[in-house]
Amino acid sequence: MCVCVCSAGAEYCHNEEFVAECHDGDVILMTSARYGRMELGRCVRTDFGFVGCYEDVISILHERCSGRPYCSVRVPDAQLDNTEPCNVDLKSYLEVTYDCVAGQ
Repeated sequence: MCVCVCSAGAEYCHNEEFVAECHDGDVILMTSARYGRMELGRCVRTDFGFVGCYEDVISILHERCSGRPYCSVRVPDAQLDNTEPCNVDLKSYLEVTYDCVAGQ
């Protein structure tokens, strides 16, 4: 049972930290997570020909965050970088969504 949507496609750029937090006995349920250079915007300002590359990293974020009341991931992150979603010389960013659900 979903109680609230606590993040809707939030982007976390290089040197930023994704923080998920639920209250009142709820826990995090990761619903999506992508790492790379998805589109031009706040995190990717210039198209060097490597936009639209990314890896689905939901399994990594699910393991780290789902079922817990609090979670944080700093970008860049070694485990996410190891997925090598784009050219290694360019900075990637994290895009995530999660819900807070009743803890069991």
